[in-house]
Amino acid sequence: MGFFGKLKRVISNSTRGDHDRAKDKIHNPETDSSAISSLPTACLRLEDNLGLKSTGRCSICVKNVDTEAFKEMKQYVDNFLNVASDKKDIAFDISFHSLVDDYGYLWFILEGKEMADIVAALDAVGDTIHEKGFSNQLLAAAFEFTSGYGSNTSDTSYNKQYLIYNYKLDKFYPFVPIASANTGSETNKRDNGQEMKIMKEIEAEIPFEKDLSLWYPIWNIPIK
Repeated sequence: MGFFGKLKRVISNSTRGDHDRAKDKIHNPETDSSAISSLPTACLRLEDNLGLKSTGRCSICVKNVDTEAFKEMKQYVDNFLNVASDKKDIAFDISFHSLVDDYGYLWFILEGKEMADIVAALDAVGDTIHEKGFSNQLLAAAFEFTSGYGSNTSDTSYNKQYLIYNYKLDKFYPFVPIASANTGSETNKRDNGQEMKIMKEIEAEIPFEKDLSLWYPIWNIPIK
């Protein structure tokens, strides 16, 4: 049994008694897509050909709903991720935290050493959100890359680059915010040229959104 299967078993065992879903099979295009599973191969091409290395971090954006059911869903996800990231009992190298940003959106921030582990955890979160009845609130997942990994370059404009997965479209697109050379903070401008390079490099590896008007920017993604 691979990482994904083990993680799903951990989640089922840790939450049994609330609802026994061990036999459930999720088939929802917003949460159960093969698109995300193709990401590890694309990451290798980005590193080898463009010098972009995954930081091992991703974030999942969910549109907040002010209801008790939504709060219970968040607590449910937090609880099983706590179990999955417990290094004392489980040999999975994943850490996480959740937060609500200044605009009221809920974010789950995941970090791991292996992209396959991150993808498995992301799938588990998506499945759980769907099971709790909030799959329509899933907006996007952002995977963080950097071109300055392990270097001493003073150019901060490419410190963070992203692949965005849009749950509604079931496709990826690149997002490269330009940072200030002085402060490193985002300037609300993006590097379209670099985004096109990323798309051309891996468009054959993962489902890519061809319509550039749908490459929605997500400013100040709270991956820290």
